[in-house]
Amino acid sequence: MAGANRSTLVVHGRLAMRERRLAAGRDRRHGLQIMSFEQAAVRLAGGFVRPIDEESLRAAIQAVLPATPMGELEGIKALPGMIGAAADTLHKVWRAGVDLAACAGVHPRLAAIARLESGVLDQLPPGMMRPHDIVAAATARIAHAPAVLGPMEIVGLTELSPCWRPLLQDLTAHIPVQWTAGPRSVPAWLDGIGVTVVHAPAQTPGIRAVSAATAYHEAIEAMRWARSLLANGVSPSDIAIATASPADYDDHFLALRADANIDLHFVHGVRTVTTREGQTAAALADIVVRGLSQSRLRRLAALCRDSAPFETLPEGWLRVLPTDAPLSTLGAWNRLLSRLAPEDFPDGADHVPALRTAVETLVKGSEAASEIGEAFLKGRALAIWRKALLAGPAASIDATLETLKQDDGLEACVCVAWMPASALAASPRRFVRLLGLNSSRWPRGIAEDRLIPDHIIPTPVLDPLPVNLADRRDFETILATTADTVVLSRARRDSDGRLLGRSPLLAGRGDETYLRRNATPAHAFSETDRLMARPPGVRSRSASGRCAGLLARLAAGRDYSP
Repeated sequence: MAGANRSTLVVHGRLAMRERRLAAGRDRRHGLQIMSFEQAAVRLAGGFVRPIDEESLRAAIQAVLPATPMGELEGIKALPGMIGAAADTLHKVWRAGVDLAACAGVHPRLAAIARLESGVLDQLPPGMMRPHDIVAAATARIAHAPAVLGPMEIVGLTELSPCWRPLLQDLTAHIPVQWTAGPRSVPAWLDGIGVTVVHAPAQTPGIRAVSAATAYHEAIEAMRWARSLLANGVSPSDIAIATASPADYDDHFLALRADANIDLHFVHGVRTVTTREGQTAAALADIVVRGLSQSRLRRLAALCRDSAPFETLPEGWLRVLPTDAPLSTLGAWNRLLSRLAPEDFPDGADHVPALRTAVETLVKGSEAASEIGEAFLKGRALAIWRKALLAGPAASIDATLETLKQDDGLEACVCVAWMPASALAASPRRFVRLLGLNSSRWPRGIAEDRLIPDHIIPTPVLDPLPVNLADRRDFETILATTADTVVLSRARRDSDGRLLGRSPLLAGRGDETYLRRNATPAHAFSETDRLMARPPGVRSRSASGRCAGLLARLAAGRDYSP
């Protein structure tokens, strides 16, 4: 494709990228490149340059952390969350443009993180670079920007990490750069660097506030609201449900999605343990961490019948295990296996050696977690197991599996979307319902970095858009970019019955509608919801009618069998 026809659209987030690419394909906009700013910088840097992805970073940290002196962090580096905390800290430091090597003498904690960074960089492939190094490589080739990138338009962003700002400023001398803000706020540092800022008037959606009994009730009302819109002919791609912390509602929506038979796309992914492959890995992790028992082996065998240790065993082989024996020690298993004869198995063949091999492998414990996973798992389940071993120590792999997420396989462009507020702010929709507008939940409180506290490097330095400010900005952006309707929802009580306060973001939004938990819905979201929502009088009359009919039959002397 000729370089003169190229243009680059910079967006934020996977959802916005996919939707923009779909729109560009429908409009036949040949030559339009849609990517994040990091991807644009990598494209300009050329060669075999690539950013440091999450899995590679975690693998490098896992490899170098045991041998790296961590000073005052030495006592916690073997804990389950250390690899994730170190990865998050390094990402923050790199995005903020902080030179750890230069700051190592400021505080022993920074010196420890700098040693870890040095070891990680030595472990990574040569072409995998930090943002600062990508910017340096891209700046050296910035004369090629007109051919590689063409005119650049930045859409949907309210902030850009400090590490990318020098490259953005240098690009303005070689290509036209436009920051399409629309109704969104514009960062102050954009003034005077040569970027053209384009504003647009804010949307004026209809806004109403509601209060539900609990977070679960909020999710139910959100599904009823989405179903009513779909019944009225609204396209699923125009409907979004969002909150600042989706993890608080994920389990509710996962259960309600199956009951409602609505394609509800989890933009941020679903937990791996909610899938069959994730449950298979979790069943094996239960044995690795807590030891082998009959109940745990039965669960594992039911989930991975076609794995190598079990594939030679006949159908129904579990009947050879005595139901009243826990079989929680290797000695108990050996005594059982020594008593089994070929005629005990359904096919009359001797399967004791295969079963003994499986048992001896499983009792090796967390020290042989990698070997056990390779022996019992395959396909997607094995990939999940390997990813969990990268994310944390094998001794706590069951806890690590709980934190892993994966794509749910649905397409956001044709589905109702359930997403974080940050994703909705970058990719607006016509009909929006915001959940969790309670005090301390939206906006969330400021959180220090887990390894670098604020007295060493203040939060605004590590993160130019702290979480509470980001939540406020996302809320205002959503209200300004939603074209039709916004419903603001909060819970009155938590799961333990404690009263919850209103979010300060609800101030001035008018009176809220009180939604009763046992009220008859105007539009049920599923067959179960419809049946449970029948008025009490109808239910009681139906029950009394059935009882009256039964009594009449008995009085007439007729035979009746329930």
